[in-house]
Amino acid sequence: MPETQHTHAFDWDAIYRGDGSDTMAPDELLLAHTVDLTPGTALDLGCGAGGNALELARRGWRVTGVDIAPHALAGARASACARGLDLELVLGDSVDWQPENRYDLILSSYALPFGPTAQAATFMTIAAALAPGGTLVLGEWDAERTSWSAPGELITAADLRAGITAAGLRIERLERVSVPAHRHHGHEPAVGTQAALILLAHAPHDILDPRSDRTSVARADRSGFRRPRPCCGRIGRTSSWSARPAGR
Repeated sequence: MPETQHTHAFDWDAIYRGDGSDTMAPDELLLAHTVDLTPGTALDLGCGAGGNALELARRGWRVTGVDIAPHALAGARASACARGLDLELVLGDSVDWQPENRYDLILSSYALPFGPTAQAATFMTIAAALAPGGTLVLGEWDAERTSWSAPGELITAADLRAGITAAGLRIERLERVSVPAHRHHGHEPAVGTQAALILLAHAPHDILDPRSDRTSVARADRSGFRRPRPCCGRIGRTSSWSARPAGR
């Protein structure tokens, strides 16, 4: 995407139609890290129009999708209804969203906010939402191999490793890859591939909630997990909005 489109003021909501027509195909490179997991509860943090969330739901996961763009969530809801799949969708900002449950899997697909302060806050959100022993699969643009962003907006491999470790998660793998460029209607990039980072991490089985003084020593209790209504019957509560959306 042109550098001028990737500013703190960029309106991600404006690039989604809200009718499901821009729901992308699932990211098979990221989802490959989930195929050996037993389906349980999953959080797609920065779900966009729901491509990955819908694929996880199709595979039997109970999925919550969070995004800062209302039109993106409307698109995810429309696609879920069209496919007969269940999602819970929440309008929220990864910087300060407060999870009501803990999840066996968290997926973040090129959804980190711009800048180290917002990124560090998002890592705390992830740690607070990930169940003991749970898995994080995260893809993000590689600041050291990307030319379209302003200095300090994207994250480097070293800073990603440091931020995830500071949040209390254990990194299993961090690799540099080239991935197909994301294409939003009216904002198609000139290149076919872009440089990315893929991270796989886990929460320890004895994990300290970074937003409290409590330590969890067992799998999160699923008895209170709210099952989503069929075909995304509602879009949940709103948290505050940041300068750059929580995800795509």
